[in-house]
Amino acid sequence: MKEFIQAADFYRSLDDDEKNDLADAIAVDIFFLEDDLQEEIIEIMGIVDKRLASDIAKRNGFTI
Repeated sequence: MKEFIQAADFYRSLDDDEKNDLADAIAVDIFFLEDDLQEEIIEIMGIVDKRLASDIAKRNGFTI
């Protein structure tokens, strides 16, 4: 669980442009994965931050 806390702290330290860049990068990296795997990754990102998960989901056409 410590990893999620560290990731959440890092995410919160980013400015809005950096948060958007990170969401873009993750969305691109997982785009060609099977839908169920993308959804699982988005769910894990939601543990880090709900906004991050939502931004990734929107970019890849998922709803959460």
